[in-house]
Amino acid sequence: MKQKLYLALMAALMLGLSMNVTSCKDDNDDNNNERTPEEIAQDPYEKESEAADALYRLVSQLSVCDSLPNNWKTATFEPKAGKVLDQSQPRVRTISVNNAAEAVARYNSLTGKELPETTMSDTYKVEGVGTLQLNVGGAGTIATIDVDVKQMPQLAQLRLVSVADMGENGHFKGDPYYSFGDVVRDNDGCYWICVRPAYSPNGKEDTHWMSFQSTNKNIKTYTKKGYQPQKYPVDLGVQKEKMQYLAQLLAILANPNGYKEAAKEGNYFNGTGLGGLLEEAMPVDDLVKQARLWDQYKVWEKIMPVGIAKDEAKFFKMRFMSNLDFIYEKGSTSGKNLTIKFVKYTGYSTFYKNEPEYSKAVVNMQDEAFDITESFTTKGLNNFDNNLPNACVVRYKTGYQLSSNLLFNPSATDSIPGVTTIHRFNDRKDAVGYTTEDAKPKMIMAKDGYFYKTEEACDRAGSEPVALVVYVGNDADASGDYHGLAMSYREAKKDNDILFQWAESDAQKELCIKDTLSVSKYWNLQKDGITRTKKLCEDGHDHPAAKMASEFKVDGFDPASYGFSGWFLPAAGQMLMAVKGLDGTYTYYNMSDQWYCDLYNVEEDLKNAGITTFYFNSSCWTSTELTSYGNVPAVYFNFTHNMFEQSGLKVKTKTDEDFVRPFIAF
Repeated sequence: MKQKLYLALMAALMLGLSMNVTSCKDDNDDNNNERTPEEIAQDPYEKESEAADALYRLVSQLSVCDSLPNNWKTATFEPKAGKVLDQSQPRVRTISVNNAAEAVARYNSLTGKELPETTMSDTYKVEGVGTLQLNVGGAGTIATIDVDVKQMPQLAQLRLVSVADMGENGHFKGDPYYSFGDVVRDNDGCYWICVRPAYSPNGKEDTHWMSFQSTNKNIKTYTKKGYQPQKYPVDLGVQKEKMQYLAQLLAILANPNGYKEAAKEGNYFNGTGLGGLLEEAMPVDDLVKQARLWDQYKVWEKIMPVGIAKDEAKFFKMRFMSNLDFIYEKGSTSGKNLTIKFVKYTGYSTFYKNEPEYSKAVVNMQDEAFDITESFTTKGLNNFDNNLPNACVVRYKTGYQLSSNLLFNPSATDSIPGVTTIHRFNDRKDAVGYTTEDAKPKMIMAKDGYFYKTEEACDRAGSEPVALVVYVGNDADASGDYHGLAMSYREAKKDNDILFQWAESDAQKELCIKDTLSVSKYWNLQKDGITRTKKLCEDGHDHPAAKMASEFKVDGFDPASYGFSGWFLPAAGQMLMAVKGLDGTYTYYNMSDQWYCDLYNVEEDLKNAGITTFYFNSSCWTSTELTSYGNVPAVYFNFTHNMFEQSGLKVKTKTDEDFVRPFIAF
């Protein structure tokens, strides 16, 4: 039934393809239906149209061709189907098939015929194109198709062999398209993880993929009177050694910092065995970047098994740092027992080392039920050997098996035909978002809560700049809860007005926090902008600058959701910390109340680092006020491009107006 359906679909496909070939003659013959078959056969145009249809059907499958060119009669097409396994016979290409019936089906798709699947031989000939000769059986093949097509002189034969006879090894030049941890989605809607990419130094050209998701084709339903209904896995395709590929990769993606530290110590650097390849296939730093990208793009949520809610992604990820069992082989029934084979990982280290425990669970089908559609068994199974708690079903395919193209085998340097790319490291490796632990001055804090080295990287990651990291150190804020400061990309604005008064009338000024330090001691002021801003915004106060800072908004960005502070008006000391973070070369002179900072060079440094839209204005308020000057002045910071400036921190009356540049502590 399956083969007949396949043939019917192919016939429909070929009919559609043939209708796409445009002829060079208008079809205005109203008497066409009245002509005899003999007359039609003698019509030169009809012969030409038949030849064009036949050629298009061939080259659309054997080469890369969306439509025939006008010179199709004399054009040549390079064969792309299959692989050249023997370099001494470049005109012989090999294609994998499952059996003879599939070989006949592929021949039918090339010729437009509807031969039965039991066919052993056939010849197809079209004038102006050439011939195809099918022979089923033969030494070392399931079938062969001899090709003599004048428009395809570089192809003499298609050898149709089993997947096992194709082999994994080959030769290719260039960089592989996929990397460890890349994710694609097939036509069934299942997500597949690359657990071993192609690797030319070892001659490995195929890719290997694993999935936590099954379809109805992978479920066997067993019902028998007096027995519990069973749904157990079949056709998972997993080879035992491939389980270690998956386990090691997932352990790294779940805990990249642990892997990086272990690699530094030499424990796993030469022994991870990822896909049987050396670490040069994807260096430690790139694996760590890949792990961060998985978090950043919520890949963990996409690969969830059926039945696992999205909000359980964190739990699912954490399982790969402790104990986890995988069902990796098909179930089997014998008498009253259902046997499920699985592999146990009993701790973090076994994910990296080749020390998993391969075991099996035996289910008494008279008393117990097993259902893989739940993906994780919640009760465990009472059996003769071991319980099977929290077992995850996995499937395995090669890149060839994932390909949906009937004849094409995927190239090591191209995407697999018929799948949708969900996450690819090579598309994102330069757009890695760093966490707070890795943030450095002049990095960008973005809307997604990560830090990027350039605006381009931020944009490629699909996020937007929010603030510029200006300082990293444990003294970033007086509370000690944060170790970095980031300054807003823009001034706070409201109704197109960017200048704000600092504070309210003198009658209320006594309620505020005041400092008695001189200007030359500003660097020693407490770095307590968060506390000061909160105080200035309490009930009974009217501080437009502080209020504007605390109410600063960036659409779609909530600092608190990432563990950052809210927006605040920085204290004078934090303003100086910002300058220190942006330009560590400045010199501060206590005795003369003078300091030196070339902010022009800072802007040039930012531009060279790929940060082009951040800009400085002339001056901005701080949240610091003084009592050692008349009329209780407040401190503002003068951003200047002068090489030498008399006191970058200055004071002015609080009823004056100036810009507001909010900060975030992280």
